[in-house]
Amino acid sequence: MNKWPSWVTMGTAPILSLGFIVAVCVPSRANNVQITCKTTDSTPKVILSLAKNGTPENYMMLNFLPKYFSAVSAVEDCQNTARSLQAVYDTGSSKYLTADKLNEQAVVCAVERRGIGCNHYSAQVLFILKPVDNPSQALYEMLGSDFKQAQRPDARTLSRTYTDTRPWWWPL
Repeated sequence: MNKWPSWVTMGTAPILSLGFIVAVCVPSRANNVQITCKTTDSTPKVILSLAKNGTPENYMMLNFLPKYFSAVSAVEDCQNTARSLQAVYDTGSSKYLTADKLNEQAVVCAVERRGIGCNHYSAQVLFILKPVDNPSQALYEMLGSDFKQAQRPDARTLSRTYTDTRPWWWPL
């Protein structure tokens, strides 16, 4: 009789069982974040709805200001941005919004981490601004108060502005 199979069974069975228990017992990350585009007034807004203790709370994330968009493009860009950001929250892939110039166009995109721009392979362009617009300034003005950084972007600053899509008060 060969004792090797019993040794393998004794050593691997507990490890496999533990792995199964951990996989089954990991708490579910049910998505309690909903991103929508609200067009009830003249300025479309991307709204983040977060369920806290069973009660949804709404936070204005982006305000599609008329000075940066026509009425038609504001609604389209708002709806597309809401869908894209919902996918971002569902997959947990991007965590920051940033603004950049990409192929001579001012754009706002979602990126995984600070230090990368909208030209990075993993960046997702959310919308395009007018070429004459300062993208960092536009993004800052469009952001809701819960998502704004403390200081306005400075034209003299060489680095890009990054806005966390999960503010400091984020419960998840």
